[in-house]
Amino acid sequence: MFPAPRSPARYKPFKPLTGLVRLVYRLTHPPSMHHIARTLPYLNMIPNGDVWRIHWQGQFITETHSWSEWCESAPSKLYIVGSGPSVRKQCLTPLADAACVLLNGAVTLCRDGVVKQPYAVMIEDARFVQEKGELLRCLPQGTRLCLVGSAVQALGAMDPTLFEHFNLYFLDGFETPYGKPKRTLEEVPQADYRIDGEARLSLNLQQGHFGCGTVMYAGVQLGFHLRVKRMLLVGFDMKNFSRPRFYETHEDASWCGLEKALHSRTLPAFILAADTAHQMGMTIENCSHCSAVPHSILPFNPVLMPESN
Repeated sequence: MFPAPRSPARYKPFKPLTGLVRLVYRLTHPPSMHHIARTLPYLNMIPNGDVWRIHWQGQFITETHSWSEWCESAPSKLYIVGSGPSVRKQCLTPLADAACVLLNGAVTLCRDGVVKQPYAVMIEDARFVQEKGELLRCLPQGTRLCLVGSAVQALGAMDPTLFEHFNLYFLDGFETPYGKPKRTLEEVPQADYRIDGEARLSLNLQQGHFGCGTVMYAGVQLGFHLRVKRMLLVGFDMKNFSRPRFYETHEDASWCGLEKALHSRTLPAFILAADTAHQMGMTIENCSHCSAVPHSILPFNPVLMPESN
């Protein structure tokens, strides 16, 4: 029986200037532009073809990398590694030399030597960078780091010299593009996305990505962008929300909001992803042995179970 975790604050507060600048922006701009407030006050990104020039406090720092060029060297199999507690009970040896996308705190697998060189790291939560961004310092020089705009802002606020440590990829919002008003799907080629009811899936990260309550979906959309034949999801439990993630303790566990999104957003999105993968000759498998996601949606793959190794 696990003891009840302490009740941490939902997130650390921003500095007063940051909150004030974002409030003023929202008060002086139409609602269609409010998503840009999350990248203020010090970040400014200027498009340059299919990459972005990153300016921090008015100074040019670096450029992001091209999503389209990345497609030229895609693996056939991709492990997408989340932070579910199930990871603690698994044999992670197969990850050592595999192409692994590490999500948020799963970067500790690189720090601990489990994953030698991550294929990529993806973060769509500025709060993770704000609270635990120091974990990113363990990543090797030149690691592909894929960030949403608010996470780029948070990384700069933590240490702007880190921009040049990584190969940065900007994970834009599909319907909320950086620097522009919200757009409708009719403005984008239909070949770049799939939709079913409220569920949405990006097939081209140059256009942006969709959220569904879990960063695992960003990893899956990377798999679609690269047209990976096989995606294996690790630590995708979507249950035991009161327990710390595999890299946390009860004392340092962060607030988790996944439970509210499970049935309304997450499951419909993964049903769409699974159906689309089938249509495109791809597969998505779940390596979590205790996932709340039914096997009828994502079949279970026991490759990381101790008895299989």
